[in-house]
Amino acid sequence: MVIPFRGARTSQLRHRWAIVSVAAAGAVLGGIPTFAQPGPPPATAVQRPSGGMSPALCEAGDLREPGIQGEVPAGATPHYNCGVKQIGQLPISGNVAGAGQCVYVRARGPGFMQDEALVSVVDVRNPRKPVVVGAPLPVRNSTETMRTVVTAERAILVSGSSVYDIRDCLHPKLAGEIKWPDTTLPGIARKNFPHDMRINRTGTKVYATFGLWMADITNLRDPGSWTITDYRCDLAAQVPGPWQDIHRQSVRAGRSLCNDATRPAPMGANYALGSSPLQASLLWPQLSHSPDLNADDTRLYVGDQAGGTSALWAPVPKVRIIDLTGTAPRVMGGVDGPGHGLDWFRAGGRDYLLHSNEGGTRGIMNQPSTSTTCQPYPRPQGLGWGFEAIVSEVTDPAQARNVAMVQLAINLPAYCQVRKASGRDPWLAYHLIDNPLNAKFAALNFGDAGLRIFDMRDPHNPVEVAYFNHGEPTHAGVGYYDPARRLIFFADSGGFKVLQFEPKASKRLGL
Repeated sequence: MVIPFRGARTSQLRHRWAIVSVAAAGAVLGGIPTFAQPGPPPATAVQRPSGGMSPALCEAGDLREPGIQGEVPAGATPHYNCGVKQIGQLPISGNVAGAGQCVYVRARGPGFMQDEALVSVVDVRNPRKPVVVGAPLPVRNSTETMRTVVTAERAILVSGSSVYDIRDCLHPKLAGEIKWPDTTLPGIARKNFPHDMRINRTGTKVYATFGLWMADITNLRDPGSWTITDYRCDLAAQVPGPWQDIHRQSVRAGRSLCNDATRPAPMGANYALGSSPLQASLLWPQLSHSPDLNADDTRLYVGDQAGGTSALWAPVPKVRIIDLTGTAPRVMGGVDGPGHGLDWFRAGGRDYLLHSNEGGTRGIMNQPSTSTTCQPYPRPQGLGWGFEAIVSEVTDPAQARNVAMVQLAINLPAYCQVRKASGRDPWLAYHLIDNPLNAKFAALNFGDAGLRIFDMRDPHNPVEVAYFNHGEPTHAGVGYYDPARRLIFFADSGGFKVLQFEPKASKRLGL
């Protein structure tokens, strides 16, 4: 479902997050956009409002959801499909990326941690009988997502610090390891950097978060030539918050906290973020969780989450548009809204972003949540309010604006009592755009509501055309779309899946 944008302002609630790192210092401006109030007033516990069915295009033999769009009734095991059908599977699960007729599935390593993970190579030339090829590939310092880029000159897969040459996609070769620094915070055991990342369109640079860093990997044959640039200080001086004047003053004094971080302690910071989460949040804005770039790599889009300690200084999440054409990155515009998941795309000759947060009514990272889908619009959009995705037009950065929201009926206030009764908590994580240069659909990971596929050809009016729910998709799985065969590859709680578009949905999308 879609709720049109109307452009008012509202305040944002504050949230806490147990794992507090540089992510604890997100900075934002303005307020949350107001969207039109949907449907009838909230239902009581004994009422079940009419309507709310998915408009997806089912075929004969599909198993449609029994009730509200995105609902899994209490006690039911989801086994729904509409507009897409499963044609292949494997008993492996994890983050999914792909290239050509090869798919990569990353499973967490010992202790269910990402830092030492393994990637299985899957041959999908016969999508009905996918086959794992060879031994799993080790990847280190793993980011939440892993990404691939294929150009005429190169084909690479990047996960964390590990860069693989996948020109022979069934037999990847390790090109090298990016020497990302280990940013630290006392009392936080897990590594917090790199947290997420994106490869540019030419496959020569990798942008990593939290904060913003860039690894230049132009010469794949010589990892020793790879360089890393820390953009945190350049951007913090441009982003309003308690950190802004600190960075401006240090630059005026001929110093930089980013340069200081490279010097070993005790004379330098040695990449320490601070002596406590509170101090770190005063020095370092989160800036970015999930970055993405435009078609020619001249603009970078980043969004924060307004979670943890960052909510003290910036309770409203913000997406920023960064100019990369100069010697230093320059913030050239922005819109309200989160960037846990963020994807740039073009439709109808205009540039757009699809962006969202994570977390729902059950909380996030074992922390209780104050969010509720019973709250009418305008709602907060910070961490723990991952109930909808925002569509923003960013063609002109100075006039960037939110134009629509992508939602499921089960997350609307009118159906909040039905949602509570189900015992489920459908919230967003990441999304997949079929072709960023000419988008036709987006596949969104809606947790307990499964994988939801929306027609994005008119970004001002997204409409659901298909869904698949056999269990919760992998949190940061993203997925891979093969346009030549109209196949989606992704993983959920039941394993690796191959989905094929059915005729009605395919015709609707012009596939």
